[in-house]
Amino acid sequence: MKRLLNFIDGKEPENDFTRGLDEAVQSVRKNEKWRLDYMTLQMHYQEKYEEGIEYEKLETARRLIELGKLSLEDIAVGTGLSLEKVKEIADMQPV
Repeated sequence: MKRLLNFIDGKEPENDFTRGLDEAVQSVRKNEKWRLDYMTLQMHYQEKYEEGIEYEKLETARRLIELGKLSLEDIAVGTGLSLEKVKEIADMQPV
């Protein structure tokens, strides 16, 4: 277990098991299709993450507008949205 943890921590492989893992890792690193697939998946995850952040900003602005206790300028600053976007959300709120 110690040798495995050392290998995971970046140290050289010390036994047959960790050497086998090292060979498998090197093989995967050289596989261009897997690398492309992995990078594509990571880009997809990043896009979804950013969409989630934007959605939460919009929902936060909507809830703050509903409360009616802050100015639109303060909501824009607090959420990181543009004042124009906050005004657009406010215009969509039911009266």
